[in-house]
Amino acid sequence: MNEKVVEQQERNIIIEAAKLADRAQISELLSRFCSVVDDKCISVATVAAVFTPDGRFVSPNGAAAVGPEVIAEEKSKSFSRFRATHHVTSDHIIDLDGDTAHLRANMTAMHLWAEEESDPRSLQSHFVAGGVFEAVAVRTSDGWRFSELKSRITWRTGASLPVMAKMGKPRD
Repeated sequence: MNEKVVEQQERNIIIEAAKLADRAQISELLSRFCSVVDDKCISVATVAAVFTPDGRFVSPNGAAAVGPEVIAEEKSKSFSRFRATHHVTSDHIIDLDGDTAHLRANMTAMHLWAEEESDPRSLQSHFVAGGVFEAVAVRTSDGWRFSELKSRITWRTGASLPVMAKMGKPRD
C-alpha cells in the first residue's frame, strides 16, 4: 500500500472513533438524566451536567422548563408524587452534524405512586408509560449537553392521577 492510502485509512479510523465517542457521550446524557430522576437526586448540579445553561425540558403535556434551576425545581416537584420510578431507554439513534446532534430513543417508565397519592391496599398503585425521548445536543467546552430534551408518551397503562383522585384516601 502506498503511504497516502495508509494515511487516509488512519484519518478515517480517527474520525470514526471520534464519532463513536460522541455518540457514547450523548447516549450517556440521557442515561444520566434518567438515573438522577430514578435515584431521587435531582439538583441544579446534576441537571447542569446534562443541559446547557439555557437548555429546555419539554414534558409530555408540552410544558417547557428552561435552564437547570427551573428544570431541577420542576422535575423535583413532579417526581415527588412517586415513591419510585424506573426509566429504561433503548434504540438510541444519534445523528451527528458537527457540534450538534439529534437523539431519538425509546423509553419505558414505571411510576409507583407515593402512599399519600394512592390507596396502599389497592392494586392500582402504579402506572407504566412508553414513549420516545427526542433531544438536540450541542458540544460545549464541558462536553456534550442537551439544549432540548422532549418526552413524548405514546401509551400508558395503570392508575393515572385522575384515577387515584377518584379513589380517594384509604379509610380506617
